[in-house]
Amino acid sequence: MPLTEIRFNRDGGPLTIEIAFAYVQVGAYALVLWDRKGKSKVKLIEGINTDQIPDTYTLPQPISRNDGGILDCLATILGGSPGPDERYRVDVIVSQNGVECGRQFDEGMLGSRSISTRLAARLVC
Repeated sequence: MPLTEIRFNRDGGPLTIEIAFAYVQVGAYALVLWDRKGKSKVKLIEGINTDQIPDTYTLPQPISRNDGGILDCLATILGGSPGPDERYRVDVIVSQNGVECGRQFDEGMLGSRSISTRLAARLVC
């Protein structure tokens, strides 16, 4: 299955990544940027989100360096003691100059104490 492409402006401002978790108490994540060939990577950030406020990260400069790169996020959602109808959602949102360029997300029923998901997209200018 081909990767979703998220387009950005080579002449625009820095790319900002938001990682947002909904419906849950705790979300943990690791964000990686692979090179355009998918052979080497830069570990950008690891974090834990315990509130409804997205965590934000700015990609390295110069911005053209991110062209063709693969943004890869491994997220684990911790539900504590989930009920039968408890849902989860995680979004990875790419923005430039305050405008959303694109996003990847996963959502569904939690059904257990934790679930892991992987979200990836190719950055293209």
